[in-house]
Amino acid sequence: MKGADILIECLKSQGVGSVFGMPGTQNNLIYDALLRCGDGVIDHYLVRHEWAATKMADGCARAGGDVGVALTVPGPGASNAATGILEAYSDCVPVLLITGQSNSKFYSKDQSKMFHGLDQMRFFEPCTKYCAIVRKVEDIPVAIEKAFHEMRTGRPGPVVLEFPSDVVSSEADVVIPPRIKRAEGPAPKPNDIRSVAEILKRSKMPVLFAGSAVVSAGACTLLRKLAEKLNAPGAVSRRAKGALPEDHPLAIRNSYGFLAGQAFQRADCTLVIGVRFTSVDSSYWSIDFPRPMIQIEEDTREIGREYACDFSVEADLKLTLEALIEAVDEREDVWTPALEEFRKKFNTQPPLPILPEIREVLPEDGIIAVDVCSLGYGSFAEYPVYRPETFLYPCIAVSLGYAFPAAIGAKVACPDKPVVCFIGDGGFMMGAAELSTAMKYGINVVTVVVNDGALCAIKGSQKKGFEGRTIGTELHNPDFVKFAESFGAYTARVEDLSDFKAILQNALAADRPALIEVPMHDRQEELVTYIDWLHSEPLRKGASI
Repeated sequence: MKGADILIECLKSQGVGSVFGMPGTQNNLIYDALLRCGDGVIDHYLVRHEWAATKMADGCARAGGDVGVALTVPGPGASNAATGILEAYSDCVPVLLITGQSNSKFYSKDQSKMFHGLDQMRFFEPCTKYCAIVRKVEDIPVAIEKAFHEMRTGRPGPVVLEFPSDVVSSEADVVIPPRIKRAEGPAPKPNDIRSVAEILKRSKMPVLFAGSAVVSAGACTLLRKLAEKLNAPGAVSRRAKGALPEDHPLAIRNSYGFLAGQAFQRADCTLVIGVRFTSVDSSYWSIDFPRPMIQIEEDTREIGREYACDFSVEADLKLTLEALIEAVDEREDVWTPALEEFRKKFNTQPPLPILPEIREVLPEDGIIAVDVCSLGYGSFAEYPVYRPETFLYPCIAVSLGYAFPAAIGAKVACPDKPVVCFIGDGGFMMGAAELSTAMKYGINVVTVVVNDGALCAIKGSQKKGFEGRTIGTELHNPDFVKFAESFGAYTARVEDLSDFKAILQNALAADRPALIEVPMHDRQEELVTYIDWLHSEPLRKGASI
């Protein structure tokens, strides 16, 4: 069997059902194998720019709960795809980027002199969980097995594999490895569980803080059960939004938001579960989490890394939560009066426009991909999510334009669920060409474009920081409706926000890719009032749009 065929058979064995990418000279052998060996099993989606390939794979991975795969040529194809790899790395998403390469006999040459030359291992090593060059055809199954083990075990992350042309054209008899399953980590030590239970028993008002590792471990139900038994409120990191259903009376949403901030001030103990303490989730490590702090973590490198902890459990998250639920005493409810007080204050804010209507229209399992935009910032605190893997956002690297290709990938992974992309005009134009991909394959994403004619958040921050001066933030946009119509998409323009809900319902029922433009050129100043990081007050006071 040829190396390229071995590669595709290995991907099939791992359950890969979709690949996003673009063919070219150094990956044509892989593409031919995909056509011959993957037909009817692995669907290929041609992107118009490799920048979108890894973002689509990212959205596919987040919404589908498994590995997303992208395929590009090396050099400029891979470097174009690097933004999505960086996003997957910082957000801990299992994305596999496969690249072709020239004949391996040229590895000794200066890569800057090579066609599509790039030392990809040096380039990608800082932003991948694992990257490798497959040097021999016999090593293809080994490399794929290693890659999927890394992506499905512990805290996920992206992988890059490079395949020289002579390797994928060579032949060998190999054994295709079976599907790699998530490996169970070590069980918690009974003494550690007893110690945690004792610390929690001594506290009067404990609070939980959960990270995305809870989601990747499949432990969200256990998180809810533990919160209920302790009668303790739970905050989450950005990437863990929905791990605790946000209509649950104990859910206090994002860790740096108003509700969690109020709870942290009242609490006397923090139980941290699978949290990386990123700059955003910790407000640049300024949040004073209540002590004592207990840290439960599978990745021992994260124990005490950003915050010193008073006690730690280094073990499998599911096994640890199961043991804790058995070990802790059921506590009486002491938090409800305080939580009701916090929510009453929080609800005095004027509601965000547009997002509440999207929430009303989408079912609980409906997926929304939110981009970096003036209204998108508020979605963490004010767009309730009821299930994990239904809210997509570039949480840490925060790459503008992420939401549209990610929404396409999410719809590929979950074709029976409605998927909405909520994005600003600046972000949409970065990947607008992928409307071609959506139309070509009938990927029925509904994209809501807020058209305010500016990079509104950056403009607002410039005005605030530089005596009203701004530069490089005004946009020249196309007619978005005519643009989308030229591809054959369903389109609508919202002239009155009171009509938005009905327009969205019609777009979701249109059974083809759709674009809804929401003009807001004359409301830039109002939009700035919805950007939490531009204001010193914890709650918004401006009038509703």
